[in-house]
Amino acid sequence: MTSPSRSISMQRRLLGAELLRLREATGLTQDEAAERIGKAGNKISRVESGKIGVDKTDLDALLDLYKASEKDQLWCRELARLAKPKRGRPSGETTLYLGPRWFRAFRDLETDANEIMKVDSEIVTGILQTDDYIRAMFDAQGADPIDKIIDDTLRIRAERRQLLTKENAARFAFVLSESALRRRIGGAEVMAEQMRHLAEVAMLPNVTFQVIPFDSRSYEHLSTNFTLFRFGHEMANDIVYLEMYSDAAYLDKPPETVRRYAELFGRLQGVALGPVESRHLVQAVADEYAAG
Repeated sequence: MTSPSRSISMQRRLLGAELLRLREATGLTQDEAAERIGKAGNKISRVESGKIGVDKTDLDALLDLYKASEKDQLWCRELARLAKPKRGRPSGETTLYLGPRWFRAFRDLETDANEIMKVDSEIVTGILQTDDYIRAMFDAQGADPIDKIIDDTLRIRAERRQLLTKENAARFAFVLSESALRRRIGGAEVMAEQMRHLAEVAMLPNVTFQVIPFDSRSYEHLSTNFTLFRFGHEMANDIVYLEMYSDAAYLDKPPETVRRYAELFGRLQGVALGPVESRHLVQAVADEYAAG
C-alpha cells in the first residue's frame, strides 16, 4: 500500500449497505422506494448491491424518504463523494480510513456479510470479548474507569455479539493462537470467564472456532491478523480488513491479493486443532485459570 487512496467499488458497497439498512428500517420494499422517488424498479437494487452509484438528487430523495438521522446523512454523503470516479485514479486500490471512520465501515460490512473469517494472534477477537475482559484491557492502558469511551465500547461490543446469535446469522470462522488464550488480560477470574465464554460460542451452529496450539509444527504468517468478509448477494467480491494502530485498510482489489488472504486462512485452519479439540483446549485453560 503506497498511498491512502480509496476504492470506488468499496465506497459503493458501503453506501449500498447503508441505504439498504435505512430502507429496511422504514419497512419499504425496493420497488416501493423506487416508485416514491420516480425511478425504475431495479434502480434501488443496483444501488444497494453497489453495482452503480447514486447522484446527489436521488441520494437526497432517498435519505429524506428514509428519514435518515443527521449522522447517517453525513456518512452516506461522504461515501457518495468518495465513490465518484476521478481522472487518473489507479485501478487497483486499497481503501485506507484514517480516524474513527474506519470502524463505522467495519460495522457496516460485519452486519452485511454472510460469512466472516477472523485470525488473531495475541488477544481474543473483539466480538468474542466479555465485558470484564474489555474493562481489563482499558485498565491496562491506564484509562479512567468512568471514561465514556469504555461505556461506548461495551455497548457497541454487546450489539456486535448479537450478530452471532441473531436470526439468519452469518457464518463465523475464528482462528486464534494459543497466545490469545494465555495472554493474561486482567486477573485469573476474568480470564476464566472469558475462556468459558469462548467455549460457549464455539458450540453455536454457525460458528467454527479453532486454536493453533504452541506445539503446532507451523505458525505460518500467524502474526498477520485480518478479517475476511464474504457476501451472499450481488456484492460477490471478498473484502479483507486489516486493522492498524489508529486506522485500517480494506482490500477488495486486486482479486489475486484478496484471494491470497482466503488461501492463508485455509492454511491456518489446516495447522490449527479441529473445532472439538479447540473447544476442549479452551475449557482446559478455563479450568487452569479457575484453579489458579
